Amino acid sequence: MDVILSLPVTRNQRHCDHICVDGISKLPDEILVRILSHLPTKEAIATSILSKRWEYLWTSTSNLDFSDEFLTAYDNLAFRKQKSLIFKSYVDRAMFYHGRSILQKCTMIFHTKYFSANIYTWICALITCNIKELQLFDYSLTAQQLPWRLFTCKSLVVLKIHGSFVLNLPAYVCFPSLRVLNLVHVLLVDDASMHKLLSSCPVLEELLIVLGKVDFVRVLNISFPSLKTLGIYSELQDCRIEINTPCLEFLRHTVVFGNSSANLLSSLIWAELDGRFSINLFNAISHVWSLELNKHFMKQLSIIDLDSTIPTFNNLKEMKLHVGWDFDWKSVLKFLKWTPNLQVLVFPIGLLGLRTDGLDFFRFDWHWPELVPECLSMNVKTVEVCNFVGFEEELYFMKYLLECGKVMDKLIIRRFDFSKTPRIKKMVEDDKIMLEMLNYERASTNCEVVFTA
Repeated sequence: MDVILSLPVTRNQRHCDHICVDGISKLPDEILVRILSHLPTKEAIATSILSKRWEYLWTSTSNLDFSDEFLTAYDNLAFRKQKSLIFKSYVDRAMFYHGRSILQKCTMIFHTKYFSANIYTWICALITCNIKELQLFDYSLTAQQLPWRLFTCKSLVVLKIHGSFVLNLPAYVCFPSLRVLNLVHVLLVDDASMHKLLSSCPVLEELLIVLGKVDFVRVLNISFPSLKTLGIYSELQDCRIEINTPCLEFLRHTVVFGNSSANLLSSLIWAELDGRFSINLFNAISHVWSLELNKHFMKQLSIIDLDSTIPTFNNLKEMKLHVGWDFDWKSVLKFLKWTPNLQVLVFPIGLLGLRTDGLDFFRFDWHWPELVPECLSMNVKTVEVCNFVGFEEELYFMKYLLECGKVMDKLIIRRFDFSKTPRIKKMVEDDKIMLEMLNYERASTNCEVVFTA
């Protein structure tokens, strides 16, 4: 039998509750709307049942977000369609009550095809609200048009479009306030459309473009005097990418096929490269302070003549190298020759690399090299190796680092997480590895070996 104890409510408790209720009710509408703007739209709308005062308060919020992901959990098609009609009514209601009030941000995420006919109208409604930031994600793989009114929206500062939207532009395109533009898997019909769109953004500072195999772009000319951040990913076979961005500070560049070129990017601070090797691009980024080279790019370093090709990276202080599969370690050490002032060296995915079957690791042959790069001997202070397993070749490399690093003050070793790979058993105990490393000679007496997860 359940026993319920009921304690009398004291006078002090009633007084405290009264104060709390009065405290909320006395807040001005402006503060309440600001609070509601930080809630998910669904929860903000739910507050309309609290009282007459709250009934339409949510309509003044500056942020809206909608997602139909919940529909993917229903297997019954009839039930899913019924729920989709309720969701449509919910979005329509939110759009209607906001009317012409100013919207700061709206995020719309679609996983189903039920709303393909409504997205056009909803975007037009958002434009009427002088929206500043619009994020549109469509994962339904349904090709559809964007309203032409979107491409003359003067209020937009941030525009992010992910999905199969056809970039069919009107005769006049103008984004006078746009500073951030993301185009991910948008269907680009020709070079002229892309050129028209990009040239209509005079104050653009951040640009992300992901080109899929079905796009029809052959020449992508990215020329912005104000651009500071650029991300490019291209799988097109014959696309040529030209970069002319004198104020660029951050670059993420992956070109699987085609070719890429750039003018000297002297303002560049950070760059991440992957895909096809481009000597022109490599020369253009030679002033960078931080560099990350991913696995496809690293593999190509082993098949080119570094001595006659690679520029000197005099400003480079931090570098991340994605190794751990079939490539030549000599090329890595040779590449370090061109980074004389490097101070931090990181191997983010480790030295081995996990095989695709999940049963073993890619191994590599380590032969003690005669070459000791100047940066490793005189400037590198921190080396970090992730996904460390404890194989012999890894230990040889650790020994090389410790014996050659004259000014190194920290060697960070992050263990491989075997709990995520149940089909692989740990072969070497951590204590045994640590004990062996303690006996290694060190060129720097101040060097600390940190062994961590």
